Amino acid sequence: MELWDRLGQDRPRADGASHIGGTRHRRKSDHELAVDYIEPTAWFHAVRDEHRLKLPAPHLYTLQEPVDIVYTWVDGAGPKWRARMREAKDAADLRATEPSALAESRFTTRDELKYSLRSLEYYASWANHIYIVTDDQVPNWLDTEHPKVTIVDHRDIFTDPSVLPAFNSHAIESQLHHIEGLCDRYVYLNDDCFFLRPTDPELFYSGNGVARHFPSAVPIDIGGWSPRDLPIISAAKQGRDYLLDVYGRTVTHRLKHTPHPQIRPVLEVMEREHPDLFAQVAASAFRSPSDYLIASPLHHFDAFERRQSVEGQIGYRFIDLGRPDLDLQLARVARADDLDAFCLNETALCEESRETIDSKVDRFLNDRFPVPSSFELQPKKGTPWSEDSSQRRQGSPNRLSSTSRESEGTSSFVDMG
Repeated sequence: MELWDRLGQDRPRADGASHIGGTRHRRKSDHELAVDYIEPTAWFHAVRDEHRLKLPAPHLYTLQEPVDIVYTWVDGAGPKWRARMREAKDAADLRATEPSALAESRFTTRDELKYSLRSLEYYASWANHIYIVTDDQVPNWLDTEHPKVTIVDHRDIFTDPSVLPAFNSHAIESQLHHIEGLCDRYVYLNDDCFFLRPTDPELFYSGNGVARHFPSAVPIDIGGWSPRDLPIISAAKQGRDYLLDVYGRTVTHRLKHTPHPQIRPVLEVMEREHPDLFAQVAASAFRSPSDYLIASPLHHFDAFERRQSVEGQIGYRFIDLGRPDLDLQLARVARADDLDAFCLNETALCEESRETIDSKVDRFLNDRFPVPSSFELQPKKGTPWSEDSSQRRQGSPNRLSSTSRESEGTSSFVDMG
């Protein structure tokens, strides 16, 4: 809700002219919105037309293309998945693998995907379609018959399925642009990312379809990768070397772990030009120092050089679940009104603290995103989700209203005159 004033005769206008008496004027100026004032005749027609101010055409800075959402998800507790992982570990040479690449915390699920989807429906209902990429797994709470959700198996997107199974997010990310039916523009996010306030696609893309990337304050040291580097650091350095080799340019900082806007044609061209690089990453079953982070930052850097990406701004916070002040960090996020998204992430937790942290995260997510989304099965009264995987949703649950995208070329308003 916003407040508008009804102006008297000859009130001065910002351009030096005078307002017509009866003009409605927004009390709080916001230049990202369509109008600051509405003259009486336009107001009359807007009220008559169901309180919608019709623009003659979609705004120049409004993205006209659909935007899909792609998640990667794994249930690290699944018996069949764990058996495949044990077999792959036994067959692999892990001498050069950094220990965190095999940490249990990397594959732990606390139903983050369920709450991320809630946040998506609350605050990013402009999403065209949602693809959830998994290794022969399906969340038991997910309504797989929902028309906006598709489960995608690794076998369906890997160019060479013989390299599967993959337990390396870098490998899986390198193949996401192969999803059948995927829009040219899609936002990729892990299930540990959540939306926190109403967003528009223009947070991720400009009106002409150029993607936005979000630089981090975290630097990349100027040395080459070394065994002491975490896999994500060595991969960032590999990306820097790629940029130097291909374009003769360099970077000094990483990108934020946000939802990542992607342009599928850019990735397709990259793969055609560097097939060996993509094949190498896809064949890396576990995180390796030779990996590249193709979805981010490599896509963003390459797209920037192709004039397809620019630096953007996003309200964002990263929370390390291993921090001793975790309660304070979660409380700050819960009260924040300046954040578009946040991430709950961990590298390694001691087993003694895991149960406590799981409880804190579960309580926080339930409090912050309490209302089920339409993507969840509706359980029988008193029945746990795990025992209700066959129960199909009957109608839409009563949930928080999301910020549905206004129809193109219109803007809604409230008259408080």
